[in-house]
Amino acid sequence: MIPSFAFVGTIVFTLEIPLYIVYLLVGPAFWVLIWVLMGSSRRGMNLLGKTAGAIPEPGPRVTVIVPAKDEGERIRGCLSSILAQDYSRFSVLAVDDRSEDGTGRVMDEMAAGDSRLRVLHIEELPAGWTGKNNALYRAAARAEGEWLLFIDSDVILEPAALSTTLRVAIGRRYDLLSLILRHETRGVWEGAIVPLASTAIGAAHFIGLSNSDSNDYYFGNGQFMLFDRKKYDLIGGHEAVRTEFNEDMALVRVMKRAGLRPRIAWGERMGRVRMYDSLGSIMRGWSRIFYGSSSGSPWRSLLVMLVILVGGYSCLGALGWGIFAGVHHVGIWDGKPWLVLAGIHWVLMTVQIGVMYRWMGARAAYAAAFLVTGLFVLVILGWAVWMCFTGRVNWRGTKYSHKIEGSAGAAG
Repeated sequence: MIPSFAFVGTIVFTLEIPLYIVYLLVGPAFWVLIWVLMGSSRRGMNLLGKTAGAIPEPGPRVTVIVPAKDEGERIRGCLSSILAQDYSRFSVLAVDDRSEDGTGRVMDEMAAGDSRLRVLHIEELPAGWTGKNNALYRAAARAEGEWLLFIDSDVILEPAALSTTLRVAIGRRYDLLSLILRHETRGVWEGAIVPLASTAIGAAHFIGLSNSDSNDYYFGNGQFMLFDRKKYDLIGGHEAVRTEFNEDMALVRVMKRAGLRPRIAWGERMGRVRMYDSLGSIMRGWSRIFYGSSSGSPWRSLLVMLVILVGGYSCLGALGWGIFAGVHHVGIWDGKPWLVLAGIHWVLMTVQIGVMYRWMGARAAYAAAFLVTGLFVLVILGWAVWMCFTGRVNWRGTKYSHKIEGSAGAAG
């Protein structure tokens, strides 16, 4: 027997006000809170704008290390931007990590024309290591600099990137300075999904709290990591995190636990990065990042999924109920306040996501499609959870099934 609308109305009369308050808190009010927290986070990460003295003369030597696997001609742009830095006391060590295309040839060709550039060719991957960690470990052992700058091969730096970050790191006595670079996105999939996934990973690790020395929150971005060489060696370098798929997060975690001073900063004016160039690579890459950033633990990804579903998609539930209540004249208000609150929820959510897109160099208009692109992020997170149970990762043509030796790390 189907309950009568009168019976439904009696139940709704009893529950509607408490449910309305709950929705107000988990929907619209949640995005007001996010607005406040994101503003505070951005201010706390605006390190490049803080006062710092000039680099002491003569400036310290810096070795820039760039690992690459099957980048082909793309590596030329990255290396050219590094060699164009306005700081003079640096050298570059490019690592050809088992590439099967012309990556090594391009590196050798560029090295022949610039004495500041050396090339290391790696042919084999030792058991128990991820490819990137092995490449960076072997390169760091050959580096001569007092500071080490690790740069991903898909990064294009602005000429002042090295001098600016080095000045701030020395002046503020940071042991590590890592940057969030501007996203270069082409097409709808890149423009809509990549910044949203980036925001989710930052929120999952409480990035806004990571620049404090008084807590255990941590965050690092392997696209740009400038280390004091002595502190890098002190924590054991990349050998200490050799099994990790997100060496950036793992290294910062180790530094925090050692009482050192790692920092993460907004660096959208210091360079840009195009992480992925297809929907498939976006899904595979970000699932690996979410899996690796928590060292194989599923709980952080599951929490982010819950937040997206409740904080984002609850507006659809409110909208649906508002329409139903209006058509069937059930509830106290015939659904009108639900429709209004759902609209406010969507506007607050869209504006805030749009602001975050702009911060990362993407088009704010893509935020209007959150209810669609959010589904892709949920799939990415679900894939990451699946990896936590299977332990199987395919990263840049190499299949891994080893167990990550680190722990997920406490967040405060």
